[in-house]
Amino acid sequence: MLNNQRGNTVFWVLSAILAIALIAVLALSGKYNLDPEKNIDDCTTSMKNIWVATADYMTETRTNFDGDLDVLRRTQRPNSKSNYLSEEKYCPESQGRKDAYQVFGKHATEVIDGETRHYVGIIVLCPNLANFSKHMLDKSFYDNMSITKLQTVMMNDMAKIDTYTKSNGKLKAQYMQKYYDYWKNSKSDSFQECIADPAYGALLVEVTGVVPTDEEQEEE
Repeated sequence: MLNNQRGNTVFWVLSAILAIALIAVLALSGKYNLDPEKNIDDCTTSMKNIWVATADYMTETRTNFDGDLDVLRRTQRPNSKSNYLSEEKYCPESQGRKDAYQVFGKHATEVIDGETRHYVGIIVLCPNLANFSKHMLDKSFYDNMSITKLQTVMMNDMAKIDTYTKSNGKLKAQYMQKYYDYWKNSKSDSFQECIADPAYGALLVEVTGVVPTDEEQEEE
């Protein structure tokens, strides 16, 4: 009889512990989202929304975008009651911290047959890229968007960086930051001058591992 009572007591204690543990896991998963694949999807969705809002804003203003997302949140779209960016989202892997996405938009021009073309190129980086190497916008996203000649260059460059660094998040974040900094620090608004800059060529060799062929160097 005593053994049965002890057995029942142990059973109920273990059940209570398991119930508490289950509640704790559910609470944590609800707050921090412990599903890595869903975190990737949520993070890249936020980056896509930021990219679209930035692209629309830059198409109207024809100026560089320095990354202040509050500008997009408080600026109303032309002929609309909505702002360029409505929601403030953060990477789920930040676990409640408000780590801002890094954003820069480059506006550049090119004269073709006497006509000035306006190009927009935008880079959006996840603040947790060093630890989560899949938190990047891939080519499939850009392939479904209407992008400019400059964005096409950036898209291809970033895809090469992604391929070169593989799953090494720290190296990927380091090289993506160098690429980001090149465009942010470029003073020229000429598309051709930017891509013909020797510093740009040297950077690409470093961050993509791709050395231009003799034919490509002659074309430049």
